[in-house]
Amino acid sequence: MRIELYVLAAQYQLKSLFRLPAYWVPTVLFPVMLFAMFGSGGSGRSADYRMASFVVYGVIGVAFFQFGVSIAQDRESHWERYRRSLPGAAGPHLVSQLLSAVMFSLLAAAFVVIGALILSAPTVGMDQVLILLAVSLAVAVPFTLLGVALGYWTTPKSAVAVANLIYLPMAYLGGLWMPPNRLPGGVAELSLFTPTRHAGEIAWSVVGGRSVPGVSVFWLIGFSVGFGMLAFWGYQRDEKRRYA
Repeated sequence: MRIELYVLAAQYQLKSLFRLPAYWVPTVLFPVMLFAMFGSGGSGRSADYRMASFVVYGVIGVAFFQFGVSIAQDRESHWERYRRSLPGAAGPHLVSQLLSAVMFSLLAAAFVVIGALILSAPTVGMDQVLILLAVSLAVAVPFTLLGVALGYWTTPKSAVAVANLIYLPMAYLGGLWMPPNRLPGGVAELSLFTPTRHAGEIAWSVVGGRSVPGVSVFWLIGFSVGFGMLAFWGYQRDEKRRYA
């Protein structure tokens, strides 16, 4: 019976999201559209690196909007208040959120890879592509926690705007839209202190056949801890305000 609860929760979450084209169309298709306009063309290592950049960009977008915007909107719904009052409802709901986020992340990343294969001439093999997809899910952890924090610290009306104000500049600062060495001097220095830059460094190392930079792993762990604390603080604040 317990497993059935998780299955039903996952089915409900996926059906709800697929019935919202305003969510999944831009989340899944926007990264490959941007890649087609600004990242396509070229061949060899250049094509590999641009493909990896937009894969990370797509996965990060799912982390922000799947958790940040949806949590902010769910907090104001009567159904969410009722669900949170039920015993044992938190587990299936959290698992369903994670599963749907993984699925949409893989869809967004897969569309970018397909777009790269059609519009560019990358040299990566299928094994590297699979590793890239797995790594992109791993580097999405701090952004998922930041999305959760955003969901608890913003209102439903402001969540989308705030998410874009964080997501888009962070992608630019991290060198996901253009190589870090082409960023202006001050921006390039600031880039070293952004989670997107370190997520990109890890993805670039995969397609470049290099070892994963340990410093970027430590940076992302640090960001995960910080964003996790911010998310937990926001959750406790919301719990006290609504149910204390």
